[in-house]
Amino acid sequence: MEKVSLGLVGCGGMGSRHLYGLAELYRDPHCNVELVAVCDLVERNAQALAQEAEELLGRRPDVFLSLEEMARKVKGLDALDIVTDSGSHHAVACAALELGKHILVEKPLALTMRGCNAIIEAAERSRKVVATAENYRRDPLNRLVKAMLAAGVIGEPYLMIENSAGAGNRVIILPWRHYKLKGGICFDQGVHHADVMQYYLGPIEEATGYIHLFERTRYWSDEPTSVSPFYLKWRPELPSEIEATAEDTSLGLLKFRSGTFGQWTMLHAAHGQGFRRRTIYGSKGSLDSAGERNGRPPTLCLDGQAPISDGRLLEYVPSFKLDEITASLYGSNRLWQYPFTFPETDRKLIAIEYYDFARAILTGSRPEVDAWEGRRALAVVYAIFESSLLGRKVAVGEVESGQVRAYQEEIDQALGLG
Repeated sequence: MEKVSLGLVGCGGMGSRHLYGLAELYRDPHCNVELVAVCDLVERNAQALAQEAEELLGRRPDVFLSLEEMARKVKGLDALDIVTDSGSHHAVACAALELGKHILVEKPLALTMRGCNAIIEAAERSRKVVATAENYRRDPLNRLVKAMLAAGVIGEPYLMIENSAGAGNRVIILPWRHYKLKGGICFDQGVHHADVMQYYLGPIEEATGYIHLFERTRYWSDEPTSVSPFYLKWRPELPSEIEATAEDTSLGLLKFRSGTFGQWTMLHAAHGQGFRRRTIYGSKGSLDSAGERNGRPPTLCLDGQAPISDGRLLEYVPSFKLDEITASLYGSNRLWQYPFTFPETDRKLIAIEYYDFARAILTGSRPEVDAWEGRRALAVVYAIFESSLLGRKVAVGEVESGQVRAYQEEIDQALGLG
């Protein structure tokens, strides 16, 4: 099989997670990517990831400290996977496109609309493939939910509820998720949610919202999380407590182009019992998604019938089939649940991102989540933030165009985009 020659740029925790996704794809007969080089400004990080790659992939990639040097010295390098810190995405992506490389950019595409638009302008000049690494929608059970909605199983969608609460006053994975100039937790997590909501129900056109910072002091917790193994090596260098500058709470009312409404709350300062809920109500019933990377089935509740959360779900979508790579990685093209752990599923979803990116390069097709789709997810999140500052509803298009950017202005200034 023809393969895309790939360089990985950014050798921190997320870079390691991407490497495990590559290893998952390497084990699959549909593998269409070959890792040939890694790059990081910090040499010890680059060397460590190269060693990890040798153990996982059977070949040690070349190590570089400069993007330009890597592009110059690696013959036949087709594409770059950009997994640097979010604030540098726009600069690295634009540089890579100017060097003539296709790019996959870990979400968020950039930290602001100006960053996103700089990438899109560079993409239009270079005519190279730009994909945003958005993994939630690729979960097989989110594919099933999408198919059920498209088939009209719950009728006309009226309202989508996307709510979550947790974390208390703990540092969430790493300190940067609590700093406004790094994006903040409501932004970083919100981009995922915005993408899933629009994947289910189409574009969101306007938002009204409030944001707030409740827990100004955050404390490190040694309680393990599903992704913490990728970041533990940096723990000794991190403070035991931090002063947060990014909001930890976001509440939004959304209007989809289709006429469906949305109610979206993220409370990353919740003490006591945490929870997550994702439910779509329609003219015939409701559909609950159990979220991503857990293998739990959706729950269908139709008027006058008992809830369904087993194999009978597939009877409502007889034509539903997963795409070839997802079916290969998960062992079936029709799933209503799966047995894999969070780390296993995290790797598989990243493998699917890689496959889709490489397929777009090799066939000249569009990646599932391109730069424009990645930008729109950011714009939905910022529409809520901007609404909170302006005290009015905000159209997502106003944010995408840069017409409304009061919340982003400070971030743009810090990034040199002001």
